[in-house]
Amino acid sequence: MSRKMNRHRLSVSAGILCAMTAWLLMPYDPTWGAESPLDPEDAVRIRRVKSAGHVSLFIENGAPCEVTVTLRVLTKNANVSRVKPETATYPPLSETEAARISASDPHKRWKWRCRFNWVKGRLRTRHNRGALYQLPFEKGRSYHVVQGYQGASTHHGRDEYAIDFGMRKGTPVCAARDGIVVDLKESSKTGGSDEKYRNMSNFVSIAHADGTIAEYHHLHYQGVLVEIGQRVEAGQRIAISGNTGYSTGPHLHFGVYSAVDGWHRQSHPVTFATRQGLVRDPVEGQRYTAR
Repeated sequence: MSRKMNRHRLSVSAGILCAMTAWLLMPYDPTWGAESPLDPEDAVRIRRVKSAGHVSLFIENGAPCEVTVTLRVLTKNANVSRVKPETATYPPLSETEAARISASDPHKRWKWRCRFNWVKGRLRTRHNRGALYQLPFEKGRSYHVVQGYQGASTHHGRDEYAIDFGMRKGTPVCAARDGIVVDLKESSKTGGSDEKYRNMSNFVSIAHADGTIAEYHHLHYQGVLVEIGQRVEAGQRIAISGNTGYSTGPHLHFGVYSAVDGWHRQSHPVTFATRQGLVRDPVEGQRYTAR
């Protein structure tokens, strides 16, 4: 796989709206109810397959990680048979039948609409609370926490247990835990304190053995040092810090997340092994040294 393809961003949730109408005794026209056009590089798609008496909906996951999808189907004179639950996790690089739709009364007009949304990660995964994380910077280096758990500025909701480390642009960023790189972005040159910059952050996402995913955000333009699919070890350099995206100043945003449904993720508190000892609740203003 080329470097360009490896660097395709997966993290923005994808969704489509599609519709199909079937008529009694009329041949199926594949142009009717065609799905809304998507970027050809979108990682997660829905595909429909017409069979005798029903239409199957398949989730195609082209991402190198598990994704959680919420698939909703609205019908008129049609039945939905769920092969997978409305919200389910799909394996990496897979194609899975999710639902079958058929007419309730085949002598009457029937139609359906569906919508899906997805996020990275495994549904209802259990974060390994016994896992020890290294600080996400080089051994012997010390940086202070500018925003900790439940920080008043932005650490609430899904980011409740995220941590911001103040560091100058150009600082090496290291993996906090062993895992596999499943997503990244390094093309942004833009950042600022306005919400309009929220989706302009450069980042690396690393999946762990327990199904959680660590996010490293606000990285430097062209500052990612790893590739999607690459296995990394705790302490390994993965990126260079920056100030891209929604940010009031240079810092590294770090958090560990899992999927709640196809629309939302939640963060998890982690324990860091530092030279100051085990840190379970990083204190704002406190400096911590990587060991």
